[in-house]
Amino acid sequence: MESNRRVFLKSLAVLPLPASLIGRGEEGVVTIFKNDKIELEKIGNVEIKKPKDIRSSPFGIGCETLDRKLWEPKEVYPWMDDLSVKWARLQTGWNRVEAVKNKYEWKWLDESVDGLIQRGFQPFFNVGYGNLHYTESERGSHPMLTQEAKDGWVRFVKALAKRYKGKVQYFEIWNEPNLKGFWRPGEVDASLYVDLVKLTGPIIRKNCPDARLIGGVTSRIPFTFIKAMFEAGLGNEIDIFSFHPYGTVPESYTDRIKALKTFITKYNPKLKLWQGENGFASDPNSTGFAGEGPYTENIQAKIMLRRLLTDCSLGIDMTLWFLIIDLHDYPKGSGKINYKGILRAKPTISPKVAFKALQYLGSLIHGDVNVHNSIIQVIDGKGVLGEKEYVAYGNGVGKTLQSVSTTTLNTTNGLVLAFWSTEKAADNYEDRMAHIILWDWEGSGFEDPVLIDPLKGEIFALKEHEKVYDNDKHRLSHEAQLLRNLPLRDYPLLIMEKKEVV
Repeated sequence: MESNRRVFLKSLAVLPLPASLIGRGEEGVVTIFKNDKIELEKIGNVEIKKPKDIRSSPFGIGCETLDRKLWEPKEVYPWMDDLSVKWARLQTGWNRVEAVKNKYEWKWLDESVDGLIQRGFQPFFNVGYGNLHYTESERGSHPMLTQEAKDGWVRFVKALAKRYKGKVQYFEIWNEPNLKGFWRPGEVDASLYVDLVKLTGPIIRKNCPDARLIGGVTSRIPFTFIKAMFEAGLGNEIDIFSFHPYGTVPESYTDRIKALKTFITKYNPKLKLWQGENGFASDPNSTGFAGEGPYTENIQAKIMLRRLLTDCSLGIDMTLWFLIIDLHDYPKGSGKINYKGILRAKPTISPKVAFKALQYLGSLIHGDVNVHNSIIQVIDGKGVLGEKEYVAYGNGVGKTLQSVSTTTLNTTNGLVLAFWSTEKAADNYEDRMAHIILWDWEGSGFEDPVLIDPLKGEIFALKEHEKVYDNDKHRLSHEAQLLRNLPLRDYPLLIMEKKEVV
């Protein structure tokens, strides 16, 4: 062949695989797949970082419903000492703060805020819900119908902003105003919600000059309602738009989120986008979730990992999981249980699989996380990945696997490549084998990559990888990186540099 041909290391053919096996082979070797050629050696475990050890993070945890006394921070916060995220969402509880008319009691909220800050979290406020002295109910009743309610609301918001100036910078105005249960009485009204933002925002900014305002806060992504909000002037009042994409398959929202980003940019190019609340139940018969089962701890954790990494792949600045602990008797007086917590509340507080998975993910992906410019092609691992296949995929004629999501991210720990099947998450998923071609437009791929399972916190050596070189002096020396014989699962696996994690 010509002297400028691409030079390859010897490629390995991959035989068709039997059902995947999980077990332990020789000492120090964990067998993820086993046939005549493949064994992945476990070389370590993910080191858990404390919130104090992380400068910044795209991940958050919901600490809501303290305003309704559904759990106690003193019992739960110690578990958060080792939860490797930075953001925490709190509701400000007008009804609890002003239980006695014209008298504010801040002790419970002070303890909530200070407890988070002491542990290294950045709390942000959801400023919402009514007060029985001024509105017909506590949960969901807005103050926009009477002058007395407006005046009471203004006094409360002013006192709130002044008290927490220097501690809390981000203020989210109301919760899911597109749902009747959270916008009462009467019908939902996008224009009236924007009036509430216009009433509330200037008070916060005046009394907390460095405040950042979050608006929208919609359940799902209702374009008609969102369009009506922006036509009423929402884009001129806020710094961040937030939304709550509940659902069974996280990736089903990808196109809608892309459209949402394009839409809000037309009204205000400086607006950031937050995913402010999303969860999935770990047990059947959970209240507060309209998705589709089955429900197990494993499935909950897999969906959480997929949701958070999907959001990172879309350039969302903050993505939050709802919530820290299961809620018993929710809504209050119903006797029902909300199982979206990552901690069990009874019989004693204990971590679910999702709690540990969030520890692992947050310990690996943190800092000023942003999307790395690359192209990732995931290929059926039953075939060969060599020079012929490289050329075919480079020319755009190779066939990649369908129903697969990928992303590459820049993080404090360097480059992270994540990949996973977008099939519906299952409690017992039969692993597939895949190859990956990484076309890295910002760097030169990985020097000594390892494979990480963020569900279990395990790190494995990767031996079958190579870089493709071109000896033609008129071309770049590095075209792509081939990574062979990788497990493909219904939750993200990560590829990172060994020196960053071991």
